[in-house]
Amino acid sequence: MYEHTSAPMIRQRGSLLLVVDDDHAGMDLPDLPSDPQVTTVVVATAEPPQTLVLRALLNAALAPRCAAVRLVLAGAGAADPDGWCPARQLADSLGLPVIAPDGPVIALPGMLFVVGGDWWTFRPGAGPLAEGPRQPAPAWQRAVTRPVPAGARLVATPIPAGVWLHAGEEPIDADDPVLAVPSDPARVTLVIGRPGSTDPDPRALSEYVRALAPAAGEELVLVPYGPGGRFVDDLAARLPGDAVAAVRVDAGLVAVEPDGATVRIVVDDAGRPAWRPPAQRLRYHGGAAPRLLEWRAPLPQLPALDVGTQPLGEGWLVEVVRCGLWVRPEHADDDTVRRMPAHPDRLLLLVGTPSAPPAATAWPAVRWLLDALPDNELRHLQPVLPAGTAQPDGFPDAWSLTPDAEVMPVPPGGPAGDPSPEWSDDPGCREGRDGDPARQPALP
Repeated sequence: MYEHTSAPMIRQRGSLLLVVDDDHAGMDLPDLPSDPQVTTVVVATAEPPQTLVLRALLNAALAPRCAAVRLVLAGAGAADPDGWCPARQLADSLGLPVIAPDGPVIALPGMLFVVGGDWWTFRPGAGPLAEGPRQPAPAWQRAVTRPVPAGARLVATPIPAGVWLHAGEEPIDADDPVLAVPSDPARVTLVIGRPGSTDPDPRALSEYVRALAPAAGEELVLVPYGPGGRFVDDLAARLPGDAVAAVRVDAGLVAVEPDGATVRIVVDDAGRPAWRPPAQRLRYHGGAAPRLLEWRAPLPQLPALDVGTQPLGEGWLVEVVRCGLWVRPEHADDDTVRRMPAHPDRLLLLVGTPSAPPAATAWPAVRWLLDALPDNELRHLQPVLPAGTAQPDGFPDAWSLTPDAEVMPVPPGGPAGDPSPEWSDDPGCREGRDGDPARQPALP
């Protein structure tokens, strides 16, 4: 018996035209781009229709004011050796420009993106014109199509939000969460690092970002992805006032919690979600400590005294900072702590100030805070105490904080170079990627 196949038909959905085999195809699409001059045609049939069939369907369905067709059909813009492809044939037969992809397309709210390829415009009787991987093209699309330095250990992969900077030549998977990083039509986003890969070349990374930043607008967005993302903080501190007015740092990739809340999470070297940093988003301006834009309260049941700050009692506060949580006296104010970079594998818990050991009244407050933190944050939490502080009983082994706010993976009261038992028992942390992983690498 022959299997019955329905003839393709046109269904209108808002400003879109769907080419389908049945009425249920294409129903799970997000809100796609809408343009009164450009009609987006999504082909959602089991088999691609022939060009003559597609032309007949569109001749009857296109509005008279339509000036161009955006054809969402994987590979419709990929030319054969003679330079012909379905999109070019359709443009000639319709007498209209046709914008089509040369590879697979993913549909995101307000954007259509070609994975590993580009959109092309085919005009009747003319050669094709490359448009870039995003449709509609954001204002910054042309600005981010620059090559990386020759011979450098750096790959610049286009993603919907901007550019993914990493090492390694492995092709991007269509389900990689980096493709879901939210896109902002007014800002370029740079995702830095790749789980399971070596670190990008720091010098090439710095040169690439500095060259791109002036064309990216008033603000650049940086997002760490895996351990290689630790370069983000140094870039964010150096760029404002030089190559760009401001830099926003997002704590990690986007995830959705069980309650439906959207959060940003740290991704580990195996590509697994690790924990949710309390400091979710920060903005860096030239010469100033980063300003907290979005945060998750470590003690949700308590009110905030100020942005990122909650009371702990006995004259102590907990403040959300880039590197984690800072338990400090209520009258202490030290921007050196607020400037401290995030650690790629640890959520740092700083107690006291860099210049002096904390008073004994801090420990009940710290215990209360530890009891309130969720398990996934506790598993990655690393206490850090000012140099000279005795290790408190009943608390995890601490690292040392020098007077100039540098974190050392040694007990706060021990000699430099003697690693704590927790540090030395973790071979991944002991060896690290660039020497001592407790110290953040400085870009050239």
